[in-house]
Amino acid sequence: MTGGPGEDGQPAARSARLAAPPGLLNSIAFWPFKWCLGLGMHLWFRLRVENRPRLEGAYVLAANHSSFLDPLLLGCSAPRRVTYMMTEVIWRSPVFGWFYRWNRTIPVAARGGNRDALRAARSVLQQGRVLGIFPEGGLSRDGGLLLGSPGAVSLVLNEAVPIVPVGILGAHLAFPVGAMWPRPHRVTVRFGRPIQPAELAALSPNDRKSRLQAATTLIMERIAELTGQSPREQELERARAPRV
Repeated sequence: MTGGPGEDGQPAARSARLAAPPGLLNSIAFWPFKWCLGLGMHLWFRLRVENRPRLEGAYVLAANHSSFLDPLLLGCSAPRRVTYMMTEVIWRSPVFGWFYRWNRTIPVAARGGNRDALRAARSVLQQGRVLGIFPEGGLSRDGGLLLGSPGAVSLVLNEAVPIVPVGILGAHLAFPVGAMWPRPHRVTVRFGRPIQPAELAALSPNDRKSRLQAATTLIMERIAELTGQSPREQELERARAPRV
């Protein structure tokens, strides 16, 4: 299909499918699953949840990412159902792909070209739902924070919704990259104070590119405060600073 409005028809249809709210049967199955998974997380990891958000309407959860457990831990800890953006390669897994699709996740290609994914994410927020992102754009191998990815944050600047920073502590030790089975290590999910849209808009009101970078830096700084780590942006800035 080429020319005119039809040219964008296929991506728009895919975005609509990705952003579609869970159906009745999906929802009926999800909440018992979440309760059982949460119970298992509390028993195995002694999961502790701090400052759980009590927001109405749409908002974004932005968390650090150092373990494959992170989406499960965050989903168990959040008071509402979370729709995640995730790497398309993992989303297409022949083993677990059905689970990601059942959970209504949104696949993001590693090499860009994600207009339909971003459109779907914005639609999720416009529906008043909760969107989960990992702004580092990848999995930390050593448990430390990575540089924030402006691409993961870009959709937030176009929607007037709060961003809740989240620090996940202990997941890297409980289930590090390469491990075959999670260890019974204490895990804490710590929610921070929401970053309001007005706070993001004031960062650099006349330059969207600068505002996007400033917003990414701010989110990573808030996550670092929650995890007790040093944001990689500050380390990079210190390394670039001229020596006296």
